Amino acid sequence: MSTERKTTVSERTDSRPTLRTVAEACGLAVTTVSRALNNGEDIALKTRNRVKKVADELGYVPNRAGRGLRTGRTHMLSLVLAPHAEITGYTASIIAGFGDICRDGGYELSATPDVPDVDELAVVKSIVENNRADGIVLSRTTPQDLRVRYLLEKNFPFVTHGRTELATPHAHVDYDNQTFAELAVNRLVGKGRKRLMLIGAAEGLTYHTHLETGFARGVAKNGIDSVELSTSLDLETSLDNVRSTIKQMFSKPNPPDGVVCSGEMAALATYAGARDAGFTPGKDLDVVSKQTSAAFDHVHPAIDSFYEDIALTGRILGTTLLEVIAREKPLSELQHMIAPIPKFRT
Repeated sequence: MSTERKTTVSERTDSRPTLRTVAEACGLAVTTVSRALNNGEDIALKTRNRVKKVADELGYVPNRAGRGLRTGRTHMLSLVLAPHAEITGYTASIIAGFGDICRDGGYELSATPDVPDVDELAVVKSIVENNRADGIVLSRTTPQDLRVRYLLEKNFPFVTHGRTELATPHAHVDYDNQTFAELAVNRLVGKGRKRLMLIGAAEGLTYHTHLETGFARGVAKNGIDSVELSTSLDLETSLDNVRSTIKQMFSKPNPPDGVVCSGEMAALATYAGARDAGFTPGKDLDVVSKQTSAAFDHVHPAIDSFYEDIALTGRILGTTLLEVIAREKPLSELQHMIAPIPKFRT
């Protein structure tokens, strides 16, 4: 008489459950369970849900290392993040949005800090050469970005948050900074402002040029003056320096009466500097800014803004990267521009 007996569910949970453990508990083939856990469309939704429920109850966790050896894929997506302290809530928001897409697509998220001053290619090379991810999202792009050149040469899936000026097309998701700057000028002119200045992005970044172009176009179309700074101000200037520079400007003859800011914190520092010089925001000057958080909802007098939904951007980046990995569309069709959303409070 055979002494074999069927393993019970409780016994199976005593050790780390495997794909076979889940298959036995469901009474299905291992291949069926695998496809169900990976949302295979050839498996009925009811079956997929039942398999996932059993897997959760058993505490099954996919063995990424083993799966990677079989498929050559890591099932990881890498979000390479340079410092974005000048954009309020950037890191948390973009991780939240990108993470939603990773989870829904059966991927895990790897957020990797990038310090370009050390070696511009170091982080990207490490990911590619050590097979640490199936795709990469890059931010803070430059016109001739070396990281983008490298990934194009390696034919490695990637999406950029921002554009380059490279001739070879690549997938990207960008906020329309040029239109934002031009619309911000129009808003200030509509409020009677005639001497405007721009606090834009750091020189060298692609969107620095987009902001400058949009601002210049708005000024030219409206036939007004723009005020040039003797000291450069941008989103990476410390807030103390923004505040002190604005105070100095407003302490001299013919100060600007309207400011376009491409970041919330710079706008708040501008308000503070103007007040330090004895000017009243909303009366002596107006500011129109890009907005990425709820900070302006608590400022008086109100600051008109154009909203950029960073969490939405993260979701679009994630969806686009999965499309790049699938290689079913030409890269020229995987380029998205996010329109500014006006939030005028007065």
